[in-house]
Amino acid sequence: MTIPSDPSSQPDVSVAIACYNAMPYLAEAIDSALQQRGVSVEVLVVDDHGSDESFAYAQQRAAADSRVRVFQTPENQGPGGARNVAIEQMRGRWYAVLDSDDVLEPGRFAEMIALGERHHADMVADDLTIFGENVPTTRFLAGSGLSDGGVIDLDTYFRHGVMFGKLPNLGFLKPIIRASLFAGGKHRYRKDLRIGEDDELIVQLLLGGAEYRLLPLAGYRYRKHASSISHRLSLANARRILASERELRIDIERRGRLTPAYRQRFRSVEQAVAFTQAVEALKQRQIGSAITVLLGNPAAVRHFMMPLSALAGRWRKRLSGGAA
Repeated sequence: MTIPSDPSSQPDVSVAIACYNAMPYLAEAIDSALQQRGVSVEVLVVDDHGSDESFAYAQQRAAADSRVRVFQTPENQGPGGARNVAIEQMRGRWYAVLDSDDVLEPGRFAEMIALGERHHADMVADDLTIFGENVPTTRFLAGSGLSDGGVIDLDTYFRHGVMFGKLPNLGFLKPIIRASLFAGGKHRYRKDLRIGEDDELIVQLLLGGAEYRLLPLAGYRYRKHASSISHRLSLANARRILASERELRIDIERRGRLTPAYRQRFRSVEQAVAFTQAVEALKQRQIGSAITVLLGNPAAVRHFMMPLSALAGRWRKRLSGGAA
């Protein structure tokens, strides 16, 4: 794609890359955004005060290509705060998120925008291809039962938003969003959420009446590696998610949208926090505290099957290898 000669012209997509110690993967992420076919893009790299050379590298890319623009948060704010900076600065018709360690397929945005324009949708998501070192390559939504090209309504989103549930959590998807939904300062990420900030924003938008469509392709490559944070739930992050979810429940009740699907999601958040709190207590050898927490939320006990199953799997693999 030819680099636009007029950097002030409106691009089709503004790609927000929240950047924190991203040097091992940042170049590949930026390249995959700039190599999109059939659309014009700008790449907004927002450095969130990491300790590596990411900020300097991003500035070099911006000096060489007018489609790359670089910003920095006033202090470390997490991915939500960094993406809010990108929202304030974006010039595109559509907003997209690209995690600094992930990669886009070259035709992704053209396909998504075409679907969005055809159906007058406000948000369009696609499937994820999960990959990484020593990680089998899989499709995230495989077997989900979701209708390709269909609408993701609020209850569908809530049914697929149960923490530690059997259905793939739609909060992991990376939709493109019409920039007009952010006009006038509306709809921003919660800076206090370090995990789940994407999910909270999508619920905001769905509650506001945004139409959400699913594209039957996998144009986003989600990398799993040792330093990935999205799959780790610390007690502090779990408590932040619960506080946010309690505020959301109040809003949903006010709107008369307290459906069984949302009640299940809310219970799952409470159970996940209780499980995480019990695990932390056990790590500190505070057996009594762990028991007290689980007595307060007995359903959380079932989550202990996850680490036990993982441990059993590791032992089976080790024994199988030994036998061979």
